[in-house]
Amino acid sequence: MKEKIMQNWKSGLTVSIVSIPLSLALAISSGATPTQGIITAFWAGLMGGIFASSNFNIIGPTGALAGILIGFTFKYGYQYLPLVSILSGILIFVAYLFNFDKYIIFIPQSVVHGFTLGVAFIIGFGQLDTILGIVGLEKKETFILNIVNILQHIDQMNWLVFVSFLLSTSVIMIWNKYVIQKIRIPGATVVAFIGIVSMMIIKEFNLPLNITTLGDKYPTLRATLFENSFQQFDFKILFNRDIVIISVAVSVIAILETLISGHIASMMTKTEFDRKKEVFGLSIANLASGIFGGIPATAALARTALNIKSGANHRTSAVINAIFVGLISIFFLEYFKYLPMFVIAAILFVVAIGMVETKHFIKLVENERTAFAISLFVAVLVIVEDPIVGLIIGSIIALINFIYRISYGQTEIEIWKDGVVKMAVLRDEFLKLDEIDSDAIVYKISGALSYINMPAHLETIKKIKNNKYVIISLRAAFYIDVDGIEYLGQIIENLKRNNNEHIILVGINKAIEKKIKNEEFYKRKLLDNKIYERTSIAIKELLAKDNKNLTKK
Repeated sequence: MKEKIMQNWKSGLTVSIVSIPLSLALAISSGATPTQGIITAFWAGLMGGIFASSNFNIIGPTGALAGILIGFTFKYGYQYLPLVSILSGILIFVAYLFNFDKYIIFIPQSVVHGFTLGVAFIIGFGQLDTILGIVGLEKKETFILNIVNILQHIDQMNWLVFVSFLLSTSVIMIWNKYVIQKIRIPGATVVAFIGIVSMMIIKEFNLPLNITTLGDKYPTLRATLFENSFQQFDFKILFNRDIVIISVAVSVIAILETLISGHIASMMTKTEFDRKKEVFGLSIANLASGIFGGIPATAALARTALNIKSGANHRTSAVINAIFVGLISIFFLEYFKYLPMFVIAAILFVVAIGMVETKHFIKLVENERTAFAISLFVAVLVIVEDPIVGLIIGSIIALINFIYRISYGQTEIEIWKDGVVKMAVLRDEFLKLDEIDSDAIVYKISGALSYINMPAHLETIKKIKNNKYVIISLRAAFYIDVDGIEYLGQIIENLKRNNNEHIILVGINKAIEKKIKNEEFYKRKLLDNKIYERTSIAIKELLAKDNKNLTKK
């Protein structure tokens, strides 16, 4: 253990230096208090480091959860966020017990990236009043109403604050791109330090500059790693539908983000991690965060990447990070009261920019326009309506699109003439052919044979006419349902009606054979010796029967 501590203390310290300003900023973005951000970074980070599997994941407040929590916090208050964290921890533990994580990870990437884009927009511009230096505005119920309200008071804009925000944002981005490789200190930490020192000087000399600090906005900010939030709320909220919905949404996003972060960390380091144990660690992290007064947490990819780049090789780094977060907060949080709010807005804006996967959207535009449209639609729903609504509706649309693609019945069809394969085409090309001059067809059905895709195959075989042999290959098929059985029999009958002389089945696996063995069409094929193990065997025997020079497939 001593060796692990010596190898990981530097990376743990480095991550803690950036974790504190980020935790403060992301807690504020969630509608929580800055103190709750510190509590979360400490307890969630500590429990994640002890109980999770990944050697690199850093668990704490994140932008993905902030976008979900802000609406709930505005409606019910920050004091209920610890309860959301506890309920989420329980739900994540249930997911761990029943291996539900394997289903959550199937949410399409197009939906995840659209959700992230929308949340990034909310985080980036959620502090627009702070960015413009406008103070005293009443918060509205939705993000859009808040933006409209702020723009209606644009005449109150403080140019000094706005220019300071632009400068801070630029310094963070330039530092992170060009300097951090040489000096392992993130730009957010550098700008936060400069901002604190600058405000201490301004306050000391009573300079007449109207700049709001963290201490001005949150005068009750104090150094603690525990807050008793339970005495502040009514437990009747446990029967409220909204808290159930927000807890489920947080659980899903937390598991998804944590597993994605762990997977990326594994690829960066060429190591493995136990997905199930990682979910268990995440559940303990959220339970601990909520019990001690914090907010929901998940793995933070940016902090995880920094952990790796700083030399971490074991979970000890996450534990050390949490310990340093606790120590720095207790002994130096008094100085963070001087942190300008425009610096926090700059940190959040850079976080938002980093959340947008530009390369992914470029790939979607180049390769899958439908998925790109779904991503943008989800992002708009997240911004205009609600992040949870965007995630649910986006997943439903993506599922419908997936079913449509399956139902399309895409397959490969080989066209034989005079004992030779003249062409092998996909369904789309096959349907476009004006005339098909063939004496044998090999029709391949892959995947599942079900009510979803078999009608498309039934439609396609209308074009298969006047062949001596039609070979239906099921080599790549792995499942058939009751409707699929009916359709398969119908396909065989229709092919016969289209003057195809011999209909042959090949490549039937044991699972499918078990389901169709009592069907009349199967019994007839078995009786007529028209069932073969492989297409090549079928063609070889047909060649022998017809005494033709058919080549092997």
